[in-house]
Amino acid sequence: MAATADIHRELTNFSNFLKKRNLKITNQRLLVAEKVFELGTHFTVDSLADALKDRKGEISRATIYRIVSLMVESGQLTEHNFGQSVKYYEYIPPREHHDHLVCVDCGRIEEFVVPEIEKIQLEIANKNNFELEDHSLNLYGKCKFLKKDGHCERRKEEADSLK
Repeated sequence: MAATADIHRELTNFSNFLKKRNLKITNQRLLVAEKVFELGTHFTVDSLADALKDRKGEISRATIYRIVSLMVESGQLTEHNFGQSVKYYEYIPPREHHDHLVCVDCGRIEEFVVPEIEKIQLEIANKNNFELEDHSLNLYGKCKFLKKDGHCERRKEEADSLK
């Protein structure tokens, strides 16, 4: 979860992006953006819609998709395809680059930073005459929360935590 000052700054940045694109700064756009900045975790449009249900009025999933797409375009969100049927999104506050561990059972996502991996990637790029601009490293497996039956008990907990 971002601090109040960070949320205010990010909402201002999003508003400035909308102005530059000659798009209206609507209550729905600001409401969705604020919730995204508050979440502090990876989310899907469906989980974001569920998290917004407590707010005034219903915001359609189509509207949420459009707003999330604008936020990706603004550079404040990144879109992830973790090999599942749904896209995940992540607010990108000014911080270190990170990579992901993804549970193929429950979809749980953990972030990690290993300086040695970052160094190796730069060395590989340099060795092959590439100037590295960006990269994505996602490791897939099953999280440690699997029960005897092979299914993760955290599946429900993860869904509940976004509400």
